[in-house]
Amino acid sequence: MTTLLCLVGPTAAGKSRMAVEVALELEALGHEPEIVSCDSMGVYRQLDIVADKPSESERSGIPHHLFDVVDPSEEFTAPRYRELARKTIAEIAGRGGVPMLVGGSGLWFRSVVDDLEFAPTDPSVRTRLEAVDPAELMERLRAADPVTADRLDPRNPRRIVRAAEVLELTGRPPSELRDSWERYEGPYDLVVAGLTWDRSVLLQRVEERVDREIAAGVLQEVRSVRSFSRSAGQALGVKEMIPVTEGLETMDLARTKLVRNTKNFVRRQISWFKRDPRVAWVSASDLGWEGARRAIVERFSAAL
Repeated sequence: MTTLLCLVGPTAAGKSRMAVEVALELEALGHEPEIVSCDSMGVYRQLDIVADKPSESERSGIPHHLFDVVDPSEEFTAPRYRELARKTIAEIAGRGGVPMLVGGSGLWFRSVVDDLEFAPTDPSVRTRLEAVDPAELMERLRAADPVTADRLDPRNPRRIVRAAEVLELTGRPPSELRDSWERYEGPYDLVVAGLTWDRSVLLQRVEERVDREIAAGVLQEVRSVRSFSRSAGQALGVKEMIPVTEGLETMDLARTKLVRNTKNFVRRQISWFKRDPRVAWVSASDLGWEGARRAIVERFSAAL
């Protein structure tokens, strides 16, 4: 079974920088680490600032994979990412390297490391269901799958439509498909470290990151993209800048929204990864940056 090192955690924690520093130390110990990005926006070309991709110099010679895979106009799903990521991990292990999965996209992380069952989707079916009263869809779900109906928030039509879509396309209650999500089982021998900071420090780092993105030209980057897919258009930094490019909002308002939305996303990331019993958390607030790096190197090197 392939040993897969994983570095996860919330946005603005410094995972990209930490991953490179850890990889360099593992390299000095005689290993050949290669980083596999687990960032749902990193796959998009042209969105370097939005995804906060490390530059070539910041990568320090450590191979990085799964950046710049598709154009922003293309949809890119978790199942497609799983296929590419698992193929990349197998190739790295096959040449004697050490694969290191790095990022904060919780769904994509689990899609790779666990044997999740993904329900199919059909844009035409989804569009038709979006035109139906959510209350009516809830009644259909309640009759076919009361477990799912009880779990759904009636104020969240997107999730209601998705559940109804799964029911229609598979003929199976969506709750059955969720069984695989309750298990933490997959094809790898996992070693997972979670990088974090005290909440107040992390939220301050979010504000600093947003200001760096704005200074680096995130508005110009978004403006330069001809069209966005649904998934790319929902990226933090894209959805806030589009109204500015259209002359509908000011940059000050966009910054306020981006800070707020990123902080909310960070909270959801922490909640997601906290549920995973395999994550060993390393606090840079408690240990300092150097101490956190040593702790992660020790955890990883012990598994190799």
